[in-house]
Amino acid sequence: LDAPPAVADARVSALTPASVALLRSVGAWDRVAAARARPFTAMQVWDARAPGHVRYDASELGADALGYVVENRIVHAALAEAANRLGVVAAAPSGVEGVRGGPTLPGPFSVVTLRRVGDAKDTTSDTATTDIHARVVVGADGANSRVRALAGLRAPGWSYGQKAAVGTVTLSRASDVAWQRFLPDGPIAVLPATDDPCVANVVWTNAPEEADRLVSLSDEDFANEVDEAVRGVGKYDFSRPSASGDAETFPSRLSGKDALVDVERLVVSSFLEPLTKRGMSMLEQAHRNGGLGAGVGLVGGAPFETPPRVTGAGGTRGAFPLATRMAGRHVSSRLALIGDAAHQVHPLGGQGVNLGLRDAQLLQGVFEETCAVGGDVGSSSCLLAYEKKARAANAPMMAALDALQKLFAVDSAGVAWVRGFGLAGVNAIGPLRREIAKYAMGGA
Repeated sequence: LDAPPAVADARVSALTPASVALLRSVGAWDRVAAARARPFTAMQVWDARAPGHVRYDASELGADALGYVVENRIVHAALAEAANRLGVVAAAPSGVEGVRGGPTLPGPFSVVTLRRVGDAKDTTSDTATTDIHARVVVGADGANSRVRALAGLRAPGWSYGQKAAVGTVTLSRASDVAWQRFLPDGPIAVLPATDDPCVANVVWTNAPEEADRLVSLSDEDFANEVDEAVRGVGKYDFSRPSASGDAETFPSRLSGKDALVDVERLVVSSFLEPLTKRGMSMLEQAHRNGGLGAGVGLVGGAPFETPPRVTGAGGTRGAFPLATRMAGRHVSSRLALIGDAAHQVHPLGGQGVNLGLRDAQLLQGVFEETCAVGGDVGSSSCLLAYEKKARAANAPMMAALDALQKLFAVDSAGVAWVRGFGLAGVNAIGPLRREIAKYAMGGA
C-alpha cells in the first residue's frame, strides 16, 4: 500500500459512497485513498443503436463523487491491515474441508475444518488440518463458495454466455467521467483509474471468443479497438442508414420475408429517431438555461459529451465469464453467506462488490442488535433477520441489472429506439435522474 505498482491492475471495483463509508468505519479507507483511489464525478450512458443518453452528475446531489474506482488488490490489502489492527486472527493459507453444525453437532458452536494449502495428499497427519469452533460461520468465499457447498445450500442462476474483458488504457485528456456505451454484444465501460487523470480502466462485455481475442491483442491494437468502440467509428459505427433503404423504394420490397423488419427500421429511422433528436435538442437547451421548473431542474438534461480518445494501453489484461445467481437460502444452522457466495450479478452496473459490502454491514447490524439484548449471534432468529434484510436489499438491484442486460441484448431497431428514448427521458427528468443516481450510490 505504501508503494503500489506503477501499472494499475486491471481488476478494479467501483465503490459507492456507501461502501466508502463502511471502509472508513473499519479504518481501511484512509489507506486505500492514500494508495490509489480515483473518484468519478459524472457518468454518461448511451446506446450505440439509437439516439438518447443519460448523464448523472455528483454536483446535482451535493456530493463530491458518484463513486471511486479502486484496484481490488488495494482494497484487499487495506482490509487485511485493518483486520490485523482490530485483532482478527488469520489462519495459515488453508482450504475449507468441512463445516459441521446444527443437529449433527450439539451445543452452541459450529466446527470448520481447515486444511493447510499444500497438504491435500496428507490424509493422516493431525497437523494437516485444524478445527475451529465458532458461534457463527460466515461464508464470504466467492461465487464458487466452498462453504456454501459444504453447508448444502444451492445458488440457482444462469450464465449470460459472455465474458468481460478488462484492461488499462491511456486517454488523450484528463477525465473524471465514467463512460458506458451499450454495443449490440454488450456494454463497454471506460472508468477513471489511478491518480493519473489520463489513465482509465476498461470493462468490455462480449462473446467469449471475442473477449479472448481482445485480451490477446497487442497494446496498440487493444487501444485502437477500445477507442473505436467507445467513439462509434469503423465497425463499431451502428448509425449507418437502415437496410430498408429510402421511403420511395421501400414499397416495392414489401413482400420480402424481412418485410416486418424493414417496416420497423423505416418507421424508426424516418420518424421516431428524428423526433427523439428534436426533443433532446430542446431539453438540452432547457438544461443550458437552468432547467424548466422554476430553476430547480425539473426538466432538461445535460447534453452529450464526446469521450476522450484512447491513445494507448498497458499492463496485463484478462477475461472472466459472467453469470447471475442467488442462493435459495442465505443462512443455515449457525452459518450465513455474504457477497458473491450469496449472490452474483452482471458487472454492467458495477454493483457486485457494493452488494457484498452491504451484506457485511447488514450482518454486523443484526449481530449488534442481538448482542445488545444478550442473545446468541448464531441463533436462527438472528440469522433469519439478516437474511430478510439482505434479500430485501439485494433482490431489487439484481432484478434491475438482469433486466437491463436482457433489454440491451435485444437486436431490434424498434427496441433500440425504446432504449434510447428511455435514456433520454431519464436524462430529461431531473427528479427521476437524481433518484436513480442516489439508489446506485447506495442510498447516499
